[in-house]
Amino acid sequence: MKNTRLFCMVCVLALMIALLVPVYAAPQITLTVWGVNGPTETQNPQAAYFVALFKNFQAKNPDIKLDWITFGTQGSPLNDKLKVSLPNNQGPDIFQSWGGSFMGQFAAAGKLLDLTKDLAKVPTSSAARAAMSYKGRVYGVAPFFAVAGLFVNEGKFKELGLSVPTTFDELEKVADALKAKGIQPFAVGAKDQWPVLATYMYLVNRYGGNVFPQAVDRKVRFDSVPFVQAAQKYQDWAKKGYFGTKPLSEGYGDAQLLMSTGKAAMQISGSWLCGLYSDPKQTDQTIGCYAVPVLKGGKGLVSDVMGMTDVGFAATKLGEKKKAAIVRFMKYAMSVEACEAETGRVCSVPGVKPPTRLTGMASSNVLGKAKRVQFWWDQDLPATVSTPINTTIQTFYLPDTDVKKALTKFEELVEENMGPIKK
Repeated sequence: MKNTRLFCMVCVLALMIALLVPVYAAPQITLTVWGVNGPTETQNPQAAYFVALFKNFQAKNPDIKLDWITFGTQGSPLNDKLKVSLPNNQGPDIFQSWGGSFMGQFAAAGKLLDLTKDLAKVPTSSAARAAMSYKGRVYGVAPFFAVAGLFVNEGKFKELGLSVPTTFDELEKVADALKAKGIQPFAVGAKDQWPVLATYMYLVNRYGGNVFPQAVDRKVRFDSVPFVQAAQKYQDWAKKGYFGTKPLSEGYGDAQLLMSTGKAAMQISGSWLCGLYSDPKQTDQTIGCYAVPVLKGGKGLVSDVMGMTDVGFAATKLGEKKKAAIVRFMKYAMSVEACEAETGRVCSVPGVKPPTRLTGMASSNVLGKAKRVQFWWDQDLPATVSTPINTTIQTFYLPDTDVKKALTKFEELVEENMGPIKK
């Protein structure tokens, strides 16, 4: 009996001590994330990955809190904020990034966190890993890659007995046939500047091959033969009405509407459109995605693809003391579980099934054929000349533009900011 009483007294005493002594849990780590998209965009199908990433990561990692700030889908507000904040050692621990030279400038200034060893075993494509690297060092991950392909209204093509073109000659015949039936051959969105770039990048490549990096390295001028030939072809297509009667009045949203309603039958644009053109709530048209045609006798190959990181995350030196938490975020962002929430983008993570037929086509017909991926010029060029390249291309839509002079003017700007041709 005495032993029983003693045991009960010990238990009561232990319980009292437990109630009186505070529980000291490990403090929660806060990671500040700056993004273009964010977890509050629950009604936006293009943000499904971010919504799921935010929710599921925190559920699996209760010791980490994500303070996620969204800057909007255009990207420039985020980039502008980063350009001001990071040089002054302020800003996020992680930011959404497309990689390339924009990210590279912060790496060169010592503002990014080297994750080369930490992310070495994360499965991904070589193109995606390269996108988030600078001079051989890895600073983040790229779960989704965007590639520009030729979107085709398969229903209209079948109705008119047309085949998907594989050469420029075939493409022009198709465009003429579509125009004759009152269908706009190409949707672009030239009013918004940046949509004009993908077509010109492909044209330059198809004429001159891998000439753009040579121009960036200042070995070739931006008004050299391939650039001029491509501009002339672009202008010729505009004169023929391939981009409609008033292409510079058509915004990117207008271009999507033209494709979604079957009023335009082709579009050279990024794989981010796969989700939109696969959604029966957005379009009743059957749209496919194919490789951009090649030029007979040209230097560019079908395996030369234009594209870049569609969704990427880079880490800053500001989060150096929270590196373990950052690595956990990066690895989960690249997990099959996280990436399967995406509704349309092309994934760089092995084992993730394409969410739609159209995404699968972009993955196999475009990225699957790629041996070389050229990053978007306006992301890969210094900021001082990235916008002017798009405004220069816009002038190609005007019939009276001397494209050679327009490119020479751009080359002069490049010389001012990037130096003259190296002899």
